[in-house]
Amino acid sequence: MSAPTLDLHPAPIPLLLWRDHDNAVLGLPDMAMGEQPASGDPQTAAADLYARGVRKVSVGSPLDLTGGMDARTLVWLMVFLRELTGWSVAYDWTVLWGKHRDVWLRLNHLHPPRAMPDHPEAEEVLRRWRETHYLCKCIHRHGPGFLEVRDRRAGDLSRFVIDDPRYLTAVETLIPGAPSDSVPPDVLAHLIEEGLVGTADDLAWWLPYRVRRWPWPSMIV
Repeated sequence: MSAPTLDLHPAPIPLLLWRDHDNAVLGLPDMAMGEQPASGDPQTAAADLYARGVRKVSVGSPLDLTGGMDARTLVWLMVFLRELTGWSVAYDWTVLWGKHRDVWLRLNHLHPPRAMPDHPEAEEVLRRWRETHYLCKCIHRHGPGFLEVRDRRAGDLSRFVIDDPRYLTAVETLIPGAPSDSVPPDVLAHLIEEGLVGTADDLAWWLPYRVRRWPWPSMIV
């Protein structure tokens, strides 16, 4: 039985597209690939951009954790940024934390944001985030009847092997974003406690991204 798909319907946020991730060359002819709105399924949108040759995306509105952003739009953007990271597509984004100023510790497997205007320690947090960021910092991969998570967001490697059918079904449900009540409460609480799931209002989504190629030998990551 396939996991339900959540129709997120994001707000009309513009996405600016480029052929290269290097800021030094973005102004050269034919590097810009235009603009498109955030729409459709975020997993499909990220995969399509990669297939078109997009290697950098600029998100035209801040990701707002202060309560000023519709939860469906917030979850759409989080899933989209997770998927771009999995495709090794760079992105330029800004985040407003509100009272959730320590949540960056669970999001530091994503590309560091350009700015965090409301964070009282923004300069120090951004420095730490940039200096410690690398690909495959928090990933999952699938095997026959199990899923492995390798997580180094806290510095040391935490490795989880999930083979319980209830948990496997929950992960498949949460990968595209889902209503929180579509997952058994005890399973959801455990995944949140382990830092593997994010929540916004009555929605939840899976945080690790799927590894598609190893930047180094897999046992190093």
